[in-house]
Amino acid sequence: MQQVSMLDLATVSAVVAALVTVIGNAFGIEKQYRALLAIGIAGILWFIPREWGEQVLMALIIGLTASGVYSQVKPRDNANELMKMQLREELRKEQELEKEREQKQQQRERQNASHQERRDDTPY
Repeated sequence: MQQVSMLDLATVSAVVAALVTVIGNAFGIEKQYRALLAIGIAGILWFIPREWGEQVLMALIIGLTASGVYSQVKPRDNANELMKMQLREELRKEQELEKEREQKQQQRERQNASHQERRDDTPY
């Protein structure tokens, strides 16, 4: 059996989602039954012979893209999620820097206090 890549799974998932949208809207299938339709379509696409599968999948992608449906359900690049993660990382770094500053300040205060104590202990 040939290895299946994540790209293959993502492509088939997007095609299944697009087909469910088209078929569901065309036949007025209620949303609660569309998950079953998706499972059925995925099963058909998965179990057809590999030689045919690539051609069938390519034809479906071409047809769905031409109709404009595939572009609406294909996986997105998640630019917003990436931006949120970058902001969280920047905030985390700022917090770490602030903690380091606080620790250095506390360390200086302790050193000054111990230095002051040593001066107070001198008899002259």
